[in-house]
Amino acid sequence: MARSIPPVAKVHGAVSLGVKLASATAAICTVLTFAWDWGIAGTSTRRSVGTFGAAWVGLAPAVDTLTSLGDTVHLAATVTDRHGVAIVGLAVRWSVDHADVATVNSDGTVVAQAPGSATVLITVGDLVARAAVVVRPRTAYVHIATDSAITIAEGTTRAVSVRATDARGHVLEPVVARWQSADSSVATVDSTGVVRARGAGETTLTATIDGIAAAAPVTVTAVPATLVAIAGGGQHAEAGAVLPQPVVVRLLSYRGRPLAGAPVHFRRVDPLATVEIGQATSDADGRARLAWRLSDRPGRQHLVVTTDGLDSALTIVAESDPVAADTRASILADSQSARAGTALATPIGIRLSDSAGRLLPDVPIAWVPTDGARVASGASRTDSLGEARATWTLGPRAGPQRLRIVIGDGRAVRPAIAHARAAAGPPATLRAVSGDAQRARAGATLPRAIALRVADPAGNPAAGVRVRFVASQGTLSDTIVVSDSAGVARTHWTLGAAVGTQHVVAKADGVADRVTCSATAAPASRTRHH
Repeated sequence: MARSIPPVAKVHGAVSLGVKLASATAAICTVLTFAWDWGIAGTSTRRSVGTFGAAWVGLAPAVDTLTSLGDTVHLAATVTDRHGVAIVGLAVRWSVDHADVATVNSDGTVVAQAPGSATVLITVGDLVARAAVVVRPRTAYVHIATDSAITIAEGTTRAVSVRATDARGHVLEPVVARWQSADSSVATVDSTGVVRARGAGETTLTATIDGIAAAAPVTVTAVPATLVAIAGGGQHAEAGAVLPQPVVVRLLSYRGRPLAGAPVHFRRVDPLATVEIGQATSDADGRARLAWRLSDRPGRQHLVVTTDGLDSALTIVAESDPVAADTRASILADSQSARAGTALATPIGIRLSDSAGRLLPDVPIAWVPTDGARVASGASRTDSLGEARATWTLGPRAGPQRLRIVIGDGRAVRPAIAHARAAAGPPATLRAVSGDAQRARAGATLPRAIALRVADPAGNPAAGVRVRFVASQGTLSDTIVVSDSAGVARTHWTLGAAVGTQHVVAKADGVADRVTCSATAAPASRTRHH
């Protein structure tokens, strides 16, 4: 009796048989394929050993774009035989035509190196496949300067740099940015990134490149531009004293706004030294104040006001008046003489010194003439030797004359007095002052002398001038008379015997005109007989 086989065993046997048949079939196919490829069977076409029957190669993707330097893309290479069956594990040769743009590794990894385009190739025998790679860096980030706050002084300019980078941080060039300032009253910016600070404050700069924007804060600091004197200039006080009013200055910024909180330095400058006498801080209105004590030297004193960051300085002038107890005055070329109305031969002068004998320069001097005199070319201050001089033209009246010399403001120090004597000028006029138009008996002497006065052009008596008298009749006590100190020349006239009018003619040396005096001679009285 035949042995029966269980159903499960039947199935298992059938599966084992199928597997064996499939394996046998694959082996047969491999052998046949190998034989075919190597020309043992079928066609007589031969393939090289390295290609293993490759009939087609391809790259994917065929085109790709990299947007950052250093970006990578993996190209997949496919090799098939003529049946379209992929050949796995076959070695291929990779290359690129522009290695400066991109490089390719042996596994098909392409790395972006620089902007541009390149072609990647794979070669299998005489089969070649190509893929195009474009490196086009794209802006991912924008950076202004150092990405920190920008501080710029008011009224100045500064170029601000901007750079763009790709996603991997590589700097992209060239770039063109579009600039904008949030507050143009604080700062403006042009198309090249030059920032101009206009007024103190804060704003924000924005730079946009390829639609990517970056912002940076900008702080414009106020800088001192001008120092202005508000009060305290032109004062005067005694040397060594404090001026009545404080000196007030105002500090303004570049745009004319008050600058607060700035240190203001005050330095006193006199002929001997420069001394810093104080410092103040400007208030909210930009004002700084100082009580100024003068040095003990009379004359103009200067206060130089400066502040940090400002090249120029403000100078304020005050007058230091001389002190009477410490001022000595000497008249130079005193007690001269000259004709009235003419200038002294040597300029009159004054020398000032203190009680220790130190000369006092730059002290104000005023010349006050009297007696109709004039002063020309008078120095208004003493020079470096403590001296001042003036040309003194005497007044028209002969005799002693005085010139007052005011020292300082004239209140603390008593004026000095210069002296001169004015002499009469040359004789210019001759006139009768007494004895004209008398009446007496013929042959008698007139009761009053004939008196004539000689004067200069200003009417001053001209002494020592010879006057000649000529009588038409009669006799004269003197025919040549020299004028006395009052300019008068006198002679006594005895009339002639003729009855009627008689004359005396007088002529003075240097005077063109003559003077005629007359007298009436009366008849002599008759004697009565009894």
